[in-house]
Amino acid sequence: MDVKSGLIFQLVDLRPEGVCLRGQISFADLDIQEEDRFSFPAALEYDLLLTPLGQNDVLLRGALQARIAIVCDRCNSHGELQLQVDDVCHQYKDAFGKILDLTPDIREDILIVFPQHFLCREDCRGLCLQCGEDLNAGSCACESAAGAQPAAAESRPDPWQGLDKLKLP
Repeated sequence: MDVKSGLIFQLVDLRPEGVCLRGQISFADLDIQEEDRFSFPAALEYDLLLTPLGQNDVLLRGALQARIAIVCDRCNSHGELQLQVDDVCHQYKDAFGKILDLTPDIREDILIVFPQHFLCREDCRGLCLQCGEDLNAGSCACESAAGAQPAAAESRPDPWQGLDKLKLP
């Protein structure tokens, strides 16, 4: 097996017990870009085993893990999230003698566990919609005032009010 670069290999010969692949690959090499809500303080770590399967097929099994720095979608606090894929499993048919690029499959495996919404913790209460106070730190004045006057919610403008004036044929 000839290593071309990163997770790209020329499969010439493969021991029956397989080859262990351990290392790191940057998210840029996986074509996953940082955004405002998350960044990558470290590379993705992989621990994989590439074994022959029959005459020409190859089986890839292993695990991936990565840390991502996040900004909570509810309260805007900064935190860190651990991504873990324990069941990487891919079969490559007629792989011997060819160049095998594992990058697209590893990228897909990590994107599947990538969260759609980032939370600093499961029970994050977010920010007060009126004053912007972090409700994880405690109650705000708006919350206690709303509890004392239940009619306060009724005095808010109705976002659907404009539709009541709409005349349809």
